Amino acid sequence: MPQPPSLVERISQCIVSGEARLPVFHAVAARVQQEISREEPDPRRIEQLVGSDQALTAEVLRLSNSAFYKGLNQVTTVRNAIVRLGVNEVANIVMTVTHESQFRSRDPVLHGVLRRLWRHALATAVAAHWLARNGGMPALVHEAFFAGLLHDVGKLFVVTVIEDLPRRVPQAAVVSTAILEEAMDRLHAAEGYRLMKHWELPETYAEIVRDHHRPAGEGDPALLRIVRLADRVCNKAGFGLSAPPPESVAASPEARALRIGEVDLARLEIELEDSPLLGSGSKK
Repeated sequence: MPQPPSLVERISQCIVSGEARLPVFHAVAARVQQEISREEPDPRRIEQLVGSDQALTAEVLRLSNSAFYKGLNQVTTVRNAIVRLGVNEVANIVMTVTHESQFRSRDPVLHGVLRRLWRHALATAVAAHWLARNGGMPALVHEAFFAGLLHDVGKLFVVTVIEDLPRRVPQAAVVSTAILEEAMDRLHAAEGYRLMKHWELPETYAEIVRDHHRPAGEGDPALLRIVRLADRVCNKAGFGLSAPPPESVAASPEARALRIGEVDLARLEIELEDSPLLGSGSKK
């Protein structure tokens, strides 16, 4: 008698058949990202886009005034935020606000996994931002935050498919967190790349989603190295789904290539623990 398909096989069948529900990229965030990708982004256009969504405007202003940005003067308008922080930082705030809403579920098990996924995504974005800024790569600061935030987006896609399985396969049982994590680990890189292409985001980010677990190579782009190292640091610091890696993060090919030593990594872990964006160090 043939064995029933495994969870991974069911997920793959659902995706390949085209039946899978794809997470939706927020319309305003997509337009902001398109504007930021231009050679000369127009701050007025970004102001208009953000201002078209009242809820988004309120969250952008709230984060612009947070301790993470250490502003001395209160920001009261999107224009003020752009002037004080710059278009790239405002774009990162827009992405943070809109992406976070994806990481929720009515299923309590899936919701718990999604909230941990979100915490890891945000921590990786903060760490990548810090590495680019403190590692002498200021031109990559915005890209590092964005790439760090999206690097595990394939796991969000996999959980979305799992959430819909009982509707398509009535006999699908509730799965354990361990099986969920196995499915995410096996599928997220390839399926994340598929999702990034569907969202029509730049190939640079799509390749990081696809390649961030591949073995390091001499020709790896600096942005990929930054995200890989940020991912490792966050797992070690407890901002992740899996146990910390046993090997030394400072001895990793990425740390050596980026010339990030033990002292720098210790400073970064303190930054993560104290980051207001991550809830003042709480890992719940």
